[in-house]
Amino acid sequence: VVLEGDRLEPIFTDVPGQWGTIWLFNGSLENEITYALIKNATIGVLAEGNQDAPTDKLTISNTRIYNSSAFGILGRASSITGENVVINNSGQSSFAGTFGGKYNLTHCTLANYWNNSFRQLPSVLVNNFLVDENNTVFTNDLDAANFNNCIIYGNDNPELLLESEDDSAFNFKFTNCLIRFNNDNLEGTGNYLFNDPLLFENVIFNQNPDFLDPFENRLIIGSNSAADGAANLTFAQQVPFDIRNISRTNSPDIGAYQSIIFNED
Repeated sequence: VVLEGDRLEPIFTDVPGQWGTIWLFNGSLENEITYALIKNATIGVLAEGNQDAPTDKLTISNTRIYNSSAFGILGRASSITGENVVINNSGQSSFAGTFGGKYNLTHCTLANYWNNSFRQLPSVLVNNFLVDENNTVFTNDLDAANFNNCIIYGNDNPELLLESEDDSAFNFKFTNCLIRFNNDNLEGTGNYLFNDPLLFENVIFNQNPDFLDPFENRLIIGSNSAADGAANLTFAQQVPFDIRNISRTNSPDIGAYQSIIFNED
């Protein structure tokens, strides 16, 4: 299924911000999105509340979200499971898990090659607080933010922001991910203890993902990608086919796509 604005002329094919969002209000439970293309929204999917529900508020799989003028997926104190999700070209963050919550993403490609304006936020943002109009800070537990076999990359640096307040829990882990993060001032401080395997296990930093054409939302990876063959097999077996329905149980690649050999021409 394709979800986009009602201007179908070719000139509007990739124009961000033509419609609002898929808004999952607090109390809306057990939502599923699969095999969808969501494009040209302000926020692709906005999920609010219900982080303690017995089943995830949103399960999203085999879905692509492109050209969101603000966020691809924005969770606020919510619970989201994502598998084989590809997000790119977002005016702020492609994935944001904010004000705590519970987020589990496996074999996702969370890229951001936005070039329509200055971008203030990275591809992936995770925090456990919000600030109201009076600059009052409210915190809420981040029960989990697990990124397994994911690519987090883009045309800015760094492409990962982990912000926490001490008043609430902040639980996260990155396993076998490829991440763009090259900032000597942050690395080794706060939440960026990259040598701690309880937080960052087998993570590859700042190596080429070898996307086919990220500025045209073509995020399949080539055989020269640092993600090629670098995924965790246990998580790959939980999501045994990539977004193109190609088996990944033998030599799985990081991200939503198994690699291909690009034509040299």
